[in-house]
Amino acid sequence: MTGSTEGAPSGSRSGTAPGRDDDALHRLLVDSVRDYAIFALDPTGHVRTWNAGAKLLKGYEASEIIGRHFSTFYPESEIALDKPGIELREAARLGRFEDEGWRVRQDGSLFWANVIVTALRDTDGALLGFAKITRDLSERRMAEEQSIRLAAESAARAVAEIRSKELDDLNHLLQEQALELEVQTEEAQSLAQELEQANDQLEDTLVGVEEARAAAERAEQFSRGILESIADPFVVQDGEWRLQFINTRATELFAGTRDDGQSMIGRVVWDAYPELVGTPFETEMRRAASERTPVSFEAYYPQRAQWSAMYCYPLPDGGLATQWRDITERKRAEESARFLARASEVLGSSLDYEQTLGELAAIVVPDLADWCSVDVATDDGPPRRLVTTHVDPVKIRWAQLLGERYPPRRNAATGSSNVIRTGKPELYSEIADELLVAGAVDEEHLRILREVGVRSAMVVPLIAHERVLGAMTLSAAESGRRYTEADLALALEVARRAAMAMDNARLHRAELQNRLAAERANRAKSDFLAVMSHELRTPLNAIAGHAQILEMGLHGPVTPGQQEALERIGRAQRHLLGLINNVLNLTRIETGRIEYMIRPVLVTSVLADLSSLVQPQFAARDITLATRLPDGDDDAPLYVAVDREKLIQILTNLLGNAAKFTPPGGRVELALVRHSADPSMAIIEVHDSGPGIPLDMLEAIFEPFVQLERSLATPAEGTGLGLAISRDLARGMSGDLRAESAPGSGATLILTLPRATVES
Repeated sequence: MTGSTEGAPSGSRSGTAPGRDDDALHRLLVDSVRDYAIFALDPTGHVRTWNAGAKLLKGYEASEIIGRHFSTFYPESEIALDKPGIELREAARLGRFEDEGWRVRQDGSLFWANVIVTALRDTDGALLGFAKITRDLSERRMAEEQSIRLAAESAARAVAEIRSKELDDLNHLLQEQALELEVQTEEAQSLAQELEQANDQLEDTLVGVEEARAAAERAEQFSRGILESIADPFVVQDGEWRLQFINTRATELFAGTRDDGQSMIGRVVWDAYPELVGTPFETEMRRAASERTPVSFEAYYPQRAQWSAMYCYPLPDGGLATQWRDITERKRAEESARFLARASEVLGSSLDYEQTLGELAAIVVPDLADWCSVDVATDDGPPRRLVTTHVDPVKIRWAQLLGERYPPRRNAATGSSNVIRTGKPELYSEIADELLVAGAVDEEHLRILREVGVRSAMVVPLIAHERVLGAMTLSAAESGRRYTEADLALALEVARRAAMAMDNARLHRAELQNRLAAERANRAKSDFLAVMSHELRTPLNAIAGHAQILEMGLHGPVTPGQQEALERIGRAQRHLLGLINNVLNLTRIETGRIEYMIRPVLVTSVLADLSSLVQPQFAARDITLATRLPDGDDDAPLYVAVDREKLIQILTNLLGNAAKFTPPGGRVELALVRHSADPSMAIIEVHDSGPGIPLDMLEAIFEPFVQLERSLATPAEGTGLGLAISRDLARGMSGDLRAESAPGSGATLILTLPRATVES
């Protein structure tokens, strides 16, 4: 404990951590006290702090007493009764314990002391120690004892008077006892002298009482000094909510408003500030007073655009001590971060910017404004009102009708039109009637504007990439909010994010339109290729037919030279027809017009048919074609769910491609492999011993019209559609086709297909 005293009023701060300046001032105040011994004990009763008043009162230096048990100050008789322990236990149980009794100074002398012990606890209720204040009341004790003696003397005088009367009576009755009466008279005179002395002592007692009163005043000044040292505004109200005390900071705060601070003493809080009635301020303050428990809460005061952290402490007399702290900056930062996160979430939820701007306006109200409207710029003419929002749907419809009757003017000097035109925001912290008059179109418009009761407003531009897309207007009416530069900064950030969302939506819309145009162009290309393929196949078929007629000798004998020429014509016709068929197949795949007849197909039968079909081609090029089936004990036939004709077309393309790029004397292997990672799939691999495929071309070879020349000695032929068509066909049957290769080690084309279950 540093400078905490039990002499402070119960309305002083408790349960809050003082700042460093407060702590230093508090410690200075405690150390400056000479009339009171103020020190702290740990929970076991050992001395932790020692002020100057304690040294004067008890005689110990701080270095002599800190660390010793406070029972050192008690007479042996009190220690035997465990008086120190009783005080600590009662203080811990009740929070505060007060007692009077004899205490011992360092020199062994006794003095009569008033002792107050207060338990110190943290915010969780854990006992931290005790604060102890001791005051020397020896003079008061002596005065009380003197009063007792005076009372005894008064009683003695009364007895003396009675005896005097008895002597008088006896004097009349017994003259012979005159001598005895004289003796008694002398005694009465002696008592009178004693009475005079008692009067003198009484005067001395009155002087002591006056000194005690002065000490009490000093104690009150000390307590007031502690309260004045609180850096935050601090006030005390009595049980009827009348202000009884206002510290300097609160006086300064009130002086900046409609009141001059100290003139508020004696006024009822709810009369002085009726706008607090019905707010969390009133609710929580009354709860603290009625439940007699400390209450802390945070609330917004729109008249000052200020957030406050309030601390209310009930007082023993039924009143309340209230302290508050301005937390506007912290709350504004927290609310800004929370609001911007919500705004970003809304703005990113859809590419329909008109919808998202409407949702954004809905969260602006009522968090930031009572009214929110968004206007978008047009190529010519005034802005277009996109959305108007208020918590009351009736008022929204009313505002829409008002906007139709009084639309924004393009060349208006203020408002959304001006902000869109200049790109500069407008802030109206206080909207005076003159501003309404300047903005009104006619008397009816002015009357409506006055009925709306807008007290503060700001208009911010929606700017993206240095282009003004629109403006957002935020207005405060019934809430009483007053916009500041900080509010404007938040509104500008919200507007910036909204503008970026608008711009992104427009860019995405343009991109979507471009993509649709490209798709239409691609479909037109595919349709053109399909038509041309059909048109070209007719003359090619005619060429093949007439060549066959000539070969058959229907137009006369054919010489060996002519026969060779006719064979070349036939080969060229078949090659060109194959190219055209590939183009036709590609267009069918791209336009989705190809059909699949998916059935279980025995893979080994397809591989056997292919081997016999392409074997002559491989033999002519001196290329070995080998077939490899899965190893292992599983002899069950392997079926795949495919279109048999499409599978044969894919494998024919792959084998033809391998033969084309494998040099004479090379080897091509056609292998069936069980998928180790996914038992539901089967793999067919075609591996050649050619020069391989560069790593950067492993994906490109599956693009249409891409040809790969692996060797200058084996130039590629064809359109480059075979692999593209094969992959598309594989994927159309829920499979895939990919390539693996290492330059110089050949290439492997890997066809993956779904397995089929066939019941035996």
